[in-house]
Amino acid sequence: MKATVNIGLLGLGNVGTGVLNILTHNADLLCRRTGKKLMVRKILVKDLSKQRGLKMPGIHLTDRADDILDDADIHIVVEAMGGEFPAYDYIKKALKNKKFVVTANKEVVSKHKKEFFELAKKNKVDIYFEASVGGGIPLIRSLKVGYAANKIQTLYGILNGTSNYILTQIEEKQEEFDDALNDAKKMGFAEADPTMDISGLDTAYKLTILAAVAFKMDITVNDLSYEGIQDISLKDIVYAKELGYRIKLLAIAHLLDKEEINFRIHPTMILLDHPLAAVRNELNAVFLVGDAVGESMLSGKGAGASPTGSAIVSDIIDIAFDTKIGRFYDTQGKAHVSIEGVDDPLYINKRNLEDELHQPSLVNICDIYSQFYLRLAISDSPGALARITTVFGENEVSISKILQKNTVGLDAEVVVITYHTKEEYLRKSVQVLTTLSVVKHVYSVIHVGF
Repeated sequence: MKATVNIGLLGLGNVGTGVLNILTHNADLLCRRTGKKLMVRKILVKDLSKQRGLKMPGIHLTDRADDILDDADIHIVVEAMGGEFPAYDYIKKALKNKKFVVTANKEVVSKHKKEFFELAKKNKVDIYFEASVGGGIPLIRSLKVGYAANKIQTLYGILNGTSNYILTQIEEKQEEFDDALNDAKKMGFAEADPTMDISGLDTAYKLTILAAVAFKMDITVNDLSYEGIQDISLKDIVYAKELGYRIKLLAIAHLLDKEEINFRIHPTMILLDHPLAAVRNELNAVFLVGDAVGESMLSGKGAGASPTGSAIVSDIIDIAFDTKIGRFYDTQGKAHVSIEGVDDPLYINKRNLEDELHQPSLVNICDIYSQFYLRLAISDSPGALARITTVFGENEVSISKILQKNTVGLDAEVVVITYHTKEEYLRKSVQVLTTLSVVKHVYSVIHVGF
């Protein structure tokens, strides 16, 4: 008879339902692949009276998390609630109770990853979080295993499907930001309050997780610079395309000389022939450069019940399939040891566990060099353009292109593309420009290229 792995599920919203559906519909397939039966035994829900039509037999619903966390027969706890609390407390207790944990919660992993890793190591279990970044893309596992032979040098990621969907709709439907955001809400790609997505914070959480996995570095959102897409207009996207670019919200990690590294998130104008420029709508993608593999890209659906559920179940399979765990289960779900020579019943393969993170030498975004795009409204008067170019020159910013796009009344719309310059110099230039009488408004400042 097949051994059984018992699963406790915290939450039965979209993600939890996606997990349960996959485990139910693909039960025979998963059993053949792992050699074990993967059974959801208990589910934490808010409302016990709600009719749910569960198809997997033998499931007990509870509104008490401790019914799962304190149950010695539950081997894997899947946290599918989202948010920092009470997920943080539940994950801690599960690890202390020597249970493996699988989560899709980027916020709680981002903020508490080091504590979780240390707690898991102490209790000889592990925490898996494939679904926390990139949805259904096997990104975490690829970085841990597929690219394990590489020193990752650079990583560029489109990590927020909501923002990518909005930018795609602005371009393809030729509509303004607010209209594209409303479309995203109607399609279910944006929350009622989309602030975390469009501000770049969601992407920032995910980048801190990738920093741990790809670079073995312990950072928080306070260690990186992030900005969102809320100030991107239809004009910017149209002008970018005219210049041969497409605007994407990018998460960037760039390993510099002397082991210094910069982490940042901002809208970026990417050349139209770059693979990331073709990533449309709600899709996510990560383009990276390894010292051995060179350039490589992973892409797929970054959110949704099924893609996220797929990633969570893949983590469950990884735990169940690893023959070095040393903890196996009989048909009643009782744990016993069956590996000859393994004295510790909780012996595990530590391949997944990130327990040696270090503090990086961070480079401030103001010290990074980039090209920049600026869109300004200036007085359509003699000498106005010369005054602007003088400001750039005085702040060590060289201009690559300057184009006058439109004239409305007494004002002219001007687009400026700089050569590579230090961000500090560009910011000083913008500060001075906003004080000039000939400058009516600085509408946009966007990074150009990598």
